[in-house]
Amino acid sequence: MWTYALLGGLLTLPFTAINVWRSPENVTLGTVLIGSVFAGYLIKRRGGNSTATGLRAALIGGIPVLWTLKELLWAVTNISNPPWFQAASVAVALAFGGLLLAVMAISGALAGRFGGWLAERRGHDGVADAGRRT
Repeated sequence: MWTYALLGGLLTLPFTAINVWRSPENVTLGTVLIGSVFAGYLIKRRGGNSTATGLRAALIGGIPVLWTLKELLWAVTNISNPPWFQAASVAVALAFGGLLLAVMAISGALAGRFGGWLAERRGHDGVADAGRRT
């Protein structure tokens, strides 16, 4: 399962990194979703779990999105505010990072499931058909 998750995630990683580098305030997860669909399709052909593989591929391919969290934390800690307000701001920024991870994981799982569905529609359900001759 990890082989296809790494394949789908590492294929999209450079494109996500370029997207984040060009515009960190306007990040899209389109390439991450494509990688998750690809990983889900490939694993379903082998009879594996496309949802879990898509989730893992999205988390691997979406790692550069967390760079925006680093910049947010840097900005929050360098603003002169009372310590209690800085602590609350850091907590809100970390909660935002958790929300980013949750959105990536859920969208990757759904995209992986879609890739598995595509594999099933094309006749690749991952079960060997012993009665069929080629």
